[in-house]
Amino acid sequence: MKKIQNYYEFHLDKYKIGYKAVNWGSKKAQDIRFEKFLEIADLKKASILDVGCGLGHFLQFLNKKKIKCSYTGTDISQKMIHAAKKLNFNKKYVFYDCDILNKKKNLNFLKSDYVINCGLFTVKSSYSNKQWWNFVKRILINMFKLSNKGIAFNLLTDKVDYREKHLFYASQKKIINFAIKNLSEKIVCRRNPKVWENVFYVYK
Repeated sequence: MKKIQNYYEFHLDKYKIGYKAVNWGSKKAQDIRFEKFLEIADLKKASILDVGCGLGHFLQFLNKKKIKCSYTGTDISQKMIHAAKKLNFNKKYVFYDCDILNKKKNLNFLKSDYVINCGLFTVKSSYSNKQWWNFVKRILINMFKLSNKGIAFNLLTDKVDYREKHLFYASQKKIINFAIKNLSEKIVCRRNPKVWENVFYVYK
């Protein structure tokens, strides 16, 4: 996933902080996405693992909403994690530069009530749709393994009039069928039409 790491580090180097540094189109669009993730459950006093956490903006959103929880963020980019630690310096929040697909590393220390990723599957860069779909499946399986109660994630819907080559679009049916077969039958899908996405919640 070096191409993806380079893609996001380019934006980080260029913008340093804020939504542009993690390649969101606007602060409003970022918050619209985050708001949907709160619908997975009552997150107060829960433990949350944020996969592909970037600069920890979801943590800042939780704090703004006064949702007190145990937060851990992971990202494959050391640069991103270093910046996240500087922006979120409270010692009770933990950030790791870590790949949850690393089979050689025991990742049980990351186990949390809810494992989320917001936007991780959006940019596929020059990877083919087949390559990216294989990546998505592997991430989802590992996210579910690391969760005690469930996972939440978003994907661009395939119900669009125009597609950009570097982005990944997926049908609701495709994701639900995969989840039922490989994760759990306890799945909820909610549309987020303002940002052309579907948000999925899969429960244990």
